[in-house]
Amino acid sequence: MSETAPHENPLVPNKKLRQIYTAMVEARLLDEHIAKLQRKAKSRHRLYSTSGQEACRVATALELNPGDLVSDLQVSATMDLLFGTSLAPLLRHVAAVVSGTQSRTTLLSEELTAKRQLPWTDDASDRLKMALGAALAFKTLKQDNIVVAYTHHADLPKRSWNQVLALAAELSLPIIFVVLPEPDIKKSPATNICAKARSAGLPGIPVDVNDAVALYRVAQESIGRARGGDGAVLIECISYRPAGQRSNKIDDPILHMKNFMTGRQVCSEDWADHAGDTFRKNLAASIVKS
Repeated sequence: MSETAPHENPLVPNKKLRQIYTAMVEARLLDEHIAKLQRKAKSRHRLYSTSGQEACRVATALELNPGDLVSDLQVSATMDLLFGTSLAPLLRHVAAVVSGTQSRTTLLSEELTAKRQLPWTDDASDRLKMALGAALAFKTLKQDNIVVAYTHHADLPKRSWNQVLALAAELSLPIIFVVLPEPDIKKSPATNICAKARSAGLPGIPVDVNDAVALYRVAQESIGRARGGDGAVLIECISYRPAGQRSNKIDDPILHMKNFMTGRQVCSEDWADHAGDTFRKNLAASIVKS
């Protein structure tokens, strides 16, 4: 497919749009595979589903550099996939966790952990303290690395959020807070977390949870700000679906992205429908080998 097409945006070239879409599809396919395994398993061990978060996670993690760190709100396989973990060992790890023979907090490799993900704990306050500490270490050492912290608004009480945001702003820490939508909770499109961020002195930016392009552009600006020494940013991924309205295709970030790309001739319908074929084949082959 040609690298140029009508409506191409130089800020997010068509090649990048296709890369984002493919990564989102692959994340969904992995999540569906894990969900299938967990439905069959009797173990209490569960990996967190990131279905519906593909735009948020891919857009904010795709351009992270080696040495950048991620703090995640739950243990999932999605970030390992996005960070380039080989599929075969990733699936072995998933199978071991689902079967109960391995703890879900056991990470895939010390090398990957050292470079990418902060240790996970079920205490949200401790997770964000670690994230702030890592960001402070980067700043103190004059490294241009950043921390991306995925969280929910409800993970912390109001006072704790005020303290976290005030500290990040006061010290101009290289950290990006990505506030994901609460699962299975119907709420108004925007919470006051962005207002809290702005009151603390850092940008608070609400973005449609399904709009991968908008999220990518905001993430790029935020990463540049944090890496350049200008401080923290909070991105809130929100749903604009009116309360009481049932989920539909517009609520799916992958279908939203597909419609965007085909509508602007970035790709054909056929290309979009088969973007995950290579991953499907690799997934099936890895399952057989394991």
